[in-house]
Amino acid sequence: MADLSARSPWRVRLAAAAALLLLGAGLWWLLRNDDSLNVPLGVEQAAIVTYGGPPLMVKPFKWGVGVNLRIAQVSERDGLRVYDIRYLANRAGTFDLRDYLGSEDGRPLDGLPSFRFTGDPKLSKDLESRIRETEPAGVEIGGYYTATMAALGVAWLGWLLLLIFYGRPKPVVVAPPSPPPTLAEQFQALLTQVEAGTLDAAGAARLEMLLLRAWREGLVPADAPMARALAAVAAGERTRDGLRTLQHWLHRREATVTREEIAALIRPLAQPPAAAPLPAPAP
Repeated sequence: MADLSARSPWRVRLAAAAALLLLGAGLWWLLRNDDSLNVPLGVEQAAIVTYGGPPLMVKPFKWGVGVNLRIAQVSERDGLRVYDIRYLANRAGTFDLRDYLGSEDGRPLDGLPSFRFTGDPKLSKDLESRIRETEPAGVEIGGYYTATMAALGVAWLGWLLLLIFYGRPKPVVVAPPSPPPTLAEQFQALLTQVEAGTLDAAGAARLEMLLLRAWREGLVPADAPMARALAAVAAGERTRDGLRTLQHWLHRREATVTREEIAALIRPLAQPPAAAPLPAPAP
């Protein structure tokens, strides 16, 4: 039967060595220096590159490229050029800025340092906090602001309506013009003046004109000239005596015509026309 006691120390040592190897690998993984930088996708980053070689330029853009970058500023210090490079990762992956830079004169970029970074689709907690700080926040104003503004708007509208409509003069109601006096009404007014002895020269001229107009009806047409109408009135049997009396009273001071005689000429013409009789009801 084989002796197992001699083999057990070797197995123990082998197991201990394997454990130490795994522990060292774990510590290396945790403590290793990763030269790549995690950057969130779609967020512009900045990198400062100091280089003494030929002037740098950004390579022409290609469709689907993983990184977009631009040279924001170039300065010189101690004979070297300092480039302020802004870059933005478009997709996840590990990239190197050196792959997107070239020389202006086409020379190789010897000695250009590597700048590796990894596009991370997840935002860091610090970046999320900074984004939330820059987002607009709602402003709450106490003190019944909305109700106060609504009340002020209603008050302003009421004041405006009061200013427009209060105290405005009411529209003046224009009465329809009264119909002109009839011929009988004009004779009645002149008759009153003749009887009272207050008829003036203008009234006398008007009286003569109205009497001639009334007397010529039935003697000459309405459009006949005045000379013809006057001759017809002077020759008419029912009008000639009245015309002679009127002319003596108006134009002859020595005439003995009285106001009563003139009133007698006017009075029949001052009566309103008789109303037409109503038709008899049908049997």
